[in-house]
Parts: sequence; C-alpha cells; structure tokens
Amino acid sequence: MNQNKTAFKAIIRVCKSLTVKDEYMGFNTVEVLREPLIYAENKADVKLQLLEKYPQFFQNGKVYEKETKNDKAQFFYVVIFPLYNHEIELINEGEWVCDHCGHVHENKYLSRPIESRKFEGKIFCGGDYKTGNDLVNHSCYELWKKEKFKHEEMPDDLNYINKDSSHYIYKCTEKSTGKCYVGKTRNAPFFRWWNHLTHSSSPFGLYLRQTSLSDWIFEVLEELPPSTSESEVFRIESEYIVKFNSINNGFNSLISNKNVVPKAVGTLFE
Repeated sequence: MNQNKTAFKAIIRVCKSLTVKDEYMGFNTVEVLREPLIYAENKADVKLQLLEKYPQFFQNGKVYEKETKNDKAQFFYVVIFPLYNHEIELINEGEWVCDHCGHVHENKYLSRPIESRKFEGKIFCGGDYKTGNDLVNHSCYELWKKEKFKHEEMPDDLNYINKDSSHYIYKCTEKSTGKCYVGKTRNAPFFRWWNHLTHSSSPFGLYLRQTSLSDWIFEVLEELPPSTSESEVFRIESEYIVKFNSINNGFNSLISNKNVVPKAVGTLFE
C-alpha cells in the first residue's frame, strides 16, 4: 500500500442523457472503462491521474464526477470511490497461486480467484488476467475438474445440501445390456442424474451422453436418514456395487470403501 495515499477505484461512464433509457428501470448507464486501483491523495488527484492517462475521454481538460447540463462538450464522467476495507484486505493478503496452472497473481483484489468450498478450499484463475503484455483467458476451475474427475463422478453440489438432506443410493441401468452404474448423493436424485447427463467427464458420463435417455432406467435403491455417517453410506453403496457387479459388468470404476467391503459383502442382502 502506498504511504500517505488512499486507494480509490474509478468508473468512466457515458452521460446518461446520450443513451437510450431503460423502459423498466428508467435509466441506462453505459460503463466505458474501470480503473480498479488508483493510489491518490484525494479525489482531485484521482481526476488528474485519469486526465493524464485517458485524455480522449475528457474535453477541455475537465473531468466531471457527474453529468452537467451546461457543458455541451461533455460526453463522459467518472464515478470515484475509496476502496472498501474488505478490498484493501484482499490487496494486503498479497500473492496467490492458482491450484491448476500455477500462475502467480498479484493479489485477490486485482485478480479475483474462483474459490471452491466444494473442493477443499482450492482457488483457481477466475478469468482474464495479464502476464507481461499478453491477456490470458483461463477457465482453470473447469479444466481442473475435467482432469481430476475424468475417472470418477464429481461430488455433490454443497449449495443444495442442508442438515435435513437425505442420502440416496441410486442405480442407472442400460436396458439393452443390463449393465449399471451405482452411486450415492445427497442432492435430489433427479439433479444428480442431470449432472451425469450434462457435466460428467468420467467414462460413465461420457458413455451416457452417447446414448438416448430412453435407453436407461434411473431408480433410487435406498434412502438413508440425514444422520447416516459417511462411512456407513460408503459401506452400503459399496455393497450394492458388489451385488450388481457394476465394476466387472457395469460402469463403476471402483468400490467406495475398499477396507470395509471385503468383510461386509453379503451381509446387507442376506
């Protein structure tokens, strides 16, 4: 942080009277350019810096903070804000590194990451950023998911789970072959099946998208109470995988709980 100076952000806008008004909102603000971080002594200093950097936006050396009615040469104005405390904190945190590509970013304010609470707090490049003079467009979050889950299904979406969400053991069966996939979810089963059909990059998901929806039977095998422990859910799912032989003659890649299943096989369905 620059000593004895305040951190500001500025937005250069087109005068609203020169744009078509929105029939619902009553106005239409057109943003031309954003300056996310300017260190200055005050707003007047910010305007001087903007005038020097963007003289094409400001006629006659005047930088307005709002639209005026008397100056016909005015086409643009600037809105200036001091940074909020949480934005300053993001700057002070300093560098962060993308968990997929390893790119080092200056700070989380200027380069906002995609932060995933679903995947152990990992952080990823959140969009366009500059490296040297080149503008890079990255979708590291999607690339990371595609690589990590190419042999298995993605976990549930935590945004749709609460303390009252049940656990479901489900099965997707191909009618013509009888081959199946067994899975578990705390999301609504229909939502989970939709994820298989649209987002999965596992062998099962890729195969599923090459077929017709009418080729399959989707069913819930068992609903377990919300209080069921994760280890118990893994055990029950794994026994269904063994029961339906969905690894050797189906679409599962592995048994959820390798340690428990060999001892427990047969107990659930006797």
